[in-house]
Amino acid sequence: MQRLRITLFLVVLAVALSGAQQPKRGTHKKPNHAPAAYGFNLRCANLPFDNIATKPDPLAKCGNCGVVSTSAPPNEVAAKAAQSNAKNNFCADTSKITVVTIADLRDLQRQAANLVITDLPDRSRVRGVLNNNPIVEGSVVRLVAWVKDAHFSDCGSGEEVNCKISGSAHNDIHIVLVDPRSGGRNQDECSSVTAEMSPHFRPAAWSQLSRKMPISNVIRVTGPLFFDNAHVPCTGLTRRSTDRAPFRSSLWEIHPVYQFEVCANTDPAKCAVNDDSVWKAYDRWVSDPNSMTAATTFTESCKEPGSQTPRNVPARCLSER
Repeated sequence: MQRLRITLFLVVLAVALSGAQQPKRGTHKKPNHAPAAYGFNLRCANLPFDNIATKPDPLAKCGNCGVVSTSAPPNEVAAKAAQSNAKNNFCADTSKITVVTIADLRDLQRQAANLVITDLPDRSRVRGVLNNNPIVEGSVVRLVAWVKDAHFSDCGSGEEVNCKISGSAHNDIHIVLVDPRSGGRNQDECSSVTAEMSPHFRPAAWSQLSRKMPISNVIRVTGPLFFDNAHVPCTGLTRRSTDRAPFRSSLWEIHPVYQFEVCANTDPAKCAVNDDSVWKAYDRWVSDPNSMTAATTFTESCKEPGSQTPRNVPARCLSER
């Protein structure tokens, strides 16, 4: 009898210990860490500006979907990640380039008016029709324009797409473009559209743009369309007191820039968009001592060399979840 009691006691003890060592199901959530190889992933073999790109990428530690605030709600997290991923599209199809005008981008803005200030985790909704043909975010376009201004944006605190790191080397160059068909460079900024040069792989010559803007020659810029639905366009082509920066007539922008060229002629009428013979790559044009340039008058407190803003975490792209 004594032996039976001891045996039963040992069996009960073993079962109890086994249960204590096994975690209860549903009591622990799987941690949602960023991927082990977190960092920027170029999803094609070569950059569109590969021959002049800065390598290695100065912003390689910042992933394709940037960062999000630790206090952001789930729907905003997904939308911010998708937006940053669209801004970091260096691999769009350049075999088909659509020529657009500033008027075209304003028309696309009218078509997408219901998407302004809207969380868009699914960016397939960002589309329109141009000259009876469908066009979507990521379509590669080409535009001729005057550079009204060019400056580093969000230089003081950084932007989510660039992992909220301050400093000029870590942030976009915001380019204000105005229509040669409507006058010269000094048109109202509310009539403008935007192009953005990303800090990822940005050529050294491009980083001079805020100090060396072409002032006597129009430019030709090529890159994918991006719809910046986090902002609101101006209410008209002339700035009003109710308008808020960044001032522009359309949220459809060229982002990131793939090519940036300057016309050899000072007369915009002699700068046909499809005549490659009159266009010179900016990195070669700006090295010519006869090039007419000017520096931006835009001022922003820029923290150099740069540090990361706290209370942000890496955003996970949809493909990484």
